[in-house]
Amino acid sequence: MGIKQHSNLFIAIKSKGNISKYMKNKKAFERIKSLGLINPQKYLKTHTICEKEKLDPILHYMYYGYKDSEKSYVNSLFDIDFYKDNYESVDPIMDYVLNGFFKENLINPLDDNYIDTLEENISKQFYKHQNIKIQSDIDNFNIITDSKTTIPYIESNKHFNNLKIRVGVFIKDPLNMLSSCPYIRIYCPLKELSKSDKYTFFFYGTDEYPLMDLPNILKEKQFDIIIVQRILPFLDILLKKAKQQDIKIVYETDDDMLGVESNSPSFNYVKKYRSSTENFIENADVITVSTPTLASKFNNKNIEIIKNYLVDFLDIKNNINNNDKIKIGYYGTLTHSKDIALLKNVIKQLKKKYDFDFEIVGGFNQEDYIEDDWYNLVTLPDNHDNFEFFMKWFYNYVNWDIGLVPLENSEFNSCKSELKFIELTAMGIPGVYSNVNVYNSVVKDGYNGLLAESEKDWFLKIESLINDSELRKKLQKNASKTVINNYLLKYRVKQWDNILSNLYDNV
Repeated sequence: MGIKQHSNLFIAIKSKGNISKYMKNKKAFERIKSLGLINPQKYLKTHTICEKEKLDPILHYMYYGYKDSEKSYVNSLFDIDFYKDNYESVDPIMDYVLNGFFKENLINPLDDNYIDTLEENISKQFYKHQNIKIQSDIDNFNIITDSKTTIPYIESNKHFNNLKIRVGVFIKDPLNMLSSCPYIRIYCPLKELSKSDKYTFFFYGTDEYPLMDLPNILKEKQFDIIIVQRILPFLDILLKKAKQQDIKIVYETDDDMLGVESNSPSFNYVKKYRSSTENFIENADVITVSTPTLASKFNNKNIEIIKNYLVDFLDIKNNINNNDKIKIGYYGTLTHSKDIALLKNVIKQLKKKYDFDFEIVGGFNQEDYIEDDWYNLVTLPDNHDNFEFFMKWFYNYVNWDIGLVPLENSEFNSCKSELKFIELTAMGIPGVYSNVNVYNSVVKDGYNGLLAESEKDWFLKIESLINDSELRKKLQKNASKTVINNYLLKYRVKQWDNILSNLYDNV
């Protein structure tokens, strides 16, 4: 029997009499083997010389294989690239078994220091502790957003005890950077609903999808209901799994996503996933939308209109602004630059007659080439893509006397909601709104706002508010009544409770 078949002897020779090096590498060999970090059979397929020379695959890896550019033989739980990026290690496996374990280094993005010992298989330890964490979170929380729980939960084939209605929620935003759509439509009402202690909500966002083994999700019925918002790239997989596990489906949207125009930034994305999205919608048990017009775009007979509302962290300001110099404002995303253009001539004409400031919060697309001599562009704060952060900043920043809400009269825009009416009202700002069905269904001209259609309309309506502070007070007072009577969160929470309860009863 040759030297290479005796691991201790081989390590001793490689250590060249250095006792410290020998002891270190002997420990490394034993720990790599105990942890199961290297799959010997897979290693032999890529290093046939081991079998020929009767050399243990782990020994070969320690001295030669660690230089391999591709390491498919490493236990999939040990993410080589993740470890390298986080701990700047040339040889992650050796570093972990000799140093990293004792520093509590993590071995993958879902690790939560689950490895307790270097003497037991890493997979056994990882999944044992992972399951304990999942069950603990289920027992203690009604909303679960931690990817260290949500991802292994959706990939597990283990049954976890949960006496509540289990709801998986899938959105197209990172969970730590929710824009207005997922925050208002789903996160806020479900967070409030979770206080009933009737549901467990598992939230999934775009930051988690790349970490998920999508073909192998939902091997068991881990949810009673799933909610999907807008368009996701793996709807075909979700639909297939939901049908296999008899999971009820809710499709939620506040825009006619399949009707986006060709000049929209979202057009190519929608086009790519149109077929799978249409199939998903066709098979949904319930579709939730924000307006009656949007509801008419769907053939599905089970459609629930859940209107937008005043978010729970904003209170309606009772006193309207009364600046020495009138301040007029507009806010919106880059996708609304056509709407702002509707105001240009009106604002320019008004500025010839009145001394006022016109502010824009948001901006324009670069290709719009709109000159800046008629408005002041407000610099957005960092993190403005986070809806809650932005609205709190905006609520405290804005002191406009008049708010303007132009909206191009298009097929796509006809499905939008009256959200800006709600938000301006909360900030104590009377508004002038485009006379389109989005707004004229809630704004009664001269009662809780003003409606404008032509440039002449816009000029006269804005002028009337510039000259009449009592009219501004009246509009805002009545707008507040409208919001309080029709647009509070509690009404939407009740709707969601009814939808989810009815679906669960019919599982």
